[in-house]
Amino acid sequence: MSNESYEWFDIPAGLGRSMASLLGLSKIPIVELDDSHRPLILAHLLALSPEDRRLRFSHSLSDSGIAKYLDGIDFSTDSMFGIFGRESELLGVVHLGVLNQKPDGTPCEEGEDCPKAAELGISLLAQARGHGLGTLLFQRALKRARNEGVELLFIHTLLENQPMRRIAQKLNMQISNAGGETEAYLQVNPASTTSKIREYLDEHLADFDLMFKAQLNQFKRWADEL
Repeated sequence: MSNESYEWFDIPAGLGRSMASLLGLSKIPIVELDDSHRPLILAHLLALSPEDRRLRFSHSLSDSGIAKYLDGIDFSTDSMFGIFGRESELLGVVHLGVLNQKPDGTPCEEGEDCPKAAELGISLLAQARGHGLGTLLFQRALKRARNEGVELLFIHTLLENQPMRRIAQKLNMQISNAGGETEAYLQVNPASTTSKIREYLDEHLADFDLMFKAQLNQFKRWADEL
């Protein structure tokens, strides 16, 4: 990826990356996705190669299978975040899905007192890799998990999915391997006033960035038509 395209989804000029890091904010604007983004999420997932789909979902998934997966997401319980590119396409998406299971992976029975758990899944277009965007997406989802009272965060992936394994290691997750698969989990720290403020700032910075870039795109189209 060229430096020019990378700068397009970098932090706005009004807040440099070093300042964002100092404030504990994301260095890349990451937008929270909702029902209105379903067509963009679907286009993003369908753009993944067969191998990337297998690594993302731990098995091969057809176009109809991807559509079924997306239809099953309930945005009132789950959270999704994305990084947008120059043409307002989604370069990367992370899904924070609520789970009903114990730390050992067994289901939590009705009435049983189980810690609140969630699972992370990520997808990145090929041209968006190599810049640490996957780690930033996971960190953004971790902020939401913490502020929503999630106690255990899981990653399930194939043993051969080295990028996911490296991200799990960066997040200091506990990792175990068995049967060609990797499971990693993290005990999430309780929310604090600071963590909630940082997430609030992240959200508004990302929304402002997306609006600014949409207006800039529109201006450029007008200029090209003159």
